[in-house]
Amino acid sequence: MSPARQASPRTPDRFERDGRVLVTRAALCEEFGIGESTARTWWRDRDTNDHPEPVYREGRRQWWDLEAMRAFVDTVRNAAARREQPPATIEHEGRTLINRPGMAERYHLDAQWLAVLYHQRADNGHPEPVRRFERFLYFDLEETDAWNDEREAAKRRSLTPVDYTGEPDELVDITEATRVLGYRNESTIRSFLSRNRDYFPAPEQTDADGRALWHRRALWEFGDRRSRPGRAGHAKTGD
Repeated sequence: MSPARQASPRTPDRFERDGRVLVTRAALCEEFGIGESTARTWWRDRDTNDHPEPVYREGRRQWWDLEAMRAFVDTVRNAAARREQPPATIEHEGRTLINRPGMAERYHLDAQWLAVLYHQRADNGHPEPVRRFERFLYFDLEETDAWNDEREAAKRRSLTPVDYTGEPDELVDITEATRVLGYRNESTIRSFLSRNRDYFPAPEQTDADGRALWHRRALWEFGDRRSRPGRAGHAKTGD
């Protein structure tokens, strides 16, 4: 009986050849963190997406140049990112339009809160959209600026009055801070400190009894820039 034929070693999914790293589809998926279905879709649509051709084959197995595939994947991902993030502003029929992400950045508001305000526009005067670009609504920038200015003014009118008397560098405790800012009781400041730590200024010192102390000027600065907590920080103070 003739000796059994020794099986040829299987070519690895990743190897070097002529100074290039060659990889199979499985190795590509691992390298770029993509699913096999995505990789097969890219290959199926190669006539329209410039997917590189394989540079080595063994039967039905195929290998691609890793660097060529890296450039291809970067191109695909960058194109997807551009589709998902259209420009914040566009020009349309002589008007500057802005989308919700642009409004969130411009007015220092949370985009989800802006979406709520849009759905409640019959009550709050939020402008109507001018057009849709991809999946984003765009609004007239002059209208949104005017709307936000009025919204901020109304909010300031609803805030408690601040007492600006006294020495700016004087240290005061929470009882006096409550009075300076016009709050009914200390629980308002305590709530800010425990639930909105980036909203209210942290105490600057403590006294011998461990009580928190603030300079009056820190409270005045807070009073000037305060907004309703829980949105996207303080009210806009200017461009």
